[in-house]
Amino acid sequence: MDALLTDIATAPNGEFWFWTGALIVAALVTLCISFLFLKRSRLITDTPTAKIRSAPQGYVELTGYGKMLDGPPIHAPLTHAPCVWWWFKIEERRTSHSNGRRTTRWVTIDQGRSDALFLLVDDTGECIVDPEAAQVIPGIRHRWHGTSSRPRSGPKSGSFGLFGRYRYIEHSIPLLHPIYALGQFRSQGVHHAFDEQADVRELLAEWKRDEAALLHEFDADGNGEIDLTEWEQVRARAVEQVRAKLAEQAAQPDIHVLARSANRKPFLISAVPQEKLVRRYRLQAALGFAGFLLSGSAATAALVARGLL
Repeated sequence: MDALLTDIATAPNGEFWFWTGALIVAALVTLCISFLFLKRSRLITDTPTAKIRSAPQGYVELTGYGKMLDGPPIHAPLTHAPCVWWWFKIEERRTSHSNGRRTTRWVTIDQGRSDALFLLVDDTGECIVDPEAAQVIPGIRHRWHGTSSRPRSGPKSGSFGLFGRYRYIEHSIPLLHPIYALGQFRSQGVHHAFDEQADVRELLAEWKRDEAALLHEFDADGNGEIDLTEWEQVRARAVEQVRAKLAEQAAQPDIHVLARSANRKPFLISAVPQEKLVRRYRLQAALGFAGFLLSGSAATAALVARGLL
């Protein structure tokens, strides 16, 4: 240790300040990281879990399971497994020679991330999740190798181990997997603003365009025209249908959506349970703080050895 302190004390100024500055920067970065993870764990712990049907408008915490919306199915691009979210990357091992030295590195040749909407379902209802800009913690992580730019087989059937030229990485959240989510919740009604008179006029205009059907339905005396009494019956039927349509729309549940917050609060979608997630963030916070202590202590020792403290 004494020899190391002597080396620091006699090191050239440029070298000394480069390494000391690096230690100071490392200390500040790890301290920020520690506080970030600690704040994230506190946010998850302090935000109460809401039910979809009764969730307040605003920033909420939800739990449930993932399900596809009606429409085109979602499949992970490399394994083709059905899921509600995916991320993938394909890398190629490339070797170069320079100044008699051989260098091998992995180069990304393709990657992508799902932005498709999916459903989060609990025992009270369902909520549409828009995963754009979310931090997603997947439930399944695959990594395997092969000899083509697109995998010809899945991770379990691949036989090239670590020797394939291409490396495939895929993360996903499978169907019906438990999901923990933290984000901005909003609800909106599925029915439009109701104007009974305008809707009745529109329906009557539609009926008038088919005069034969109108006469067949309402021309009670068979004289080939709709008189005033019969027209009152036509209008009463139109009002009845418009009001029935309104009642049907009012009975439909609201649409709930979970998305990123406008005020940049964390938007989190996790296939890892809440309790495990909190433990993970606390461990990362502790490791970050340990890094701060080590880097800060080393920088302080260097400054002391130099006689600057």
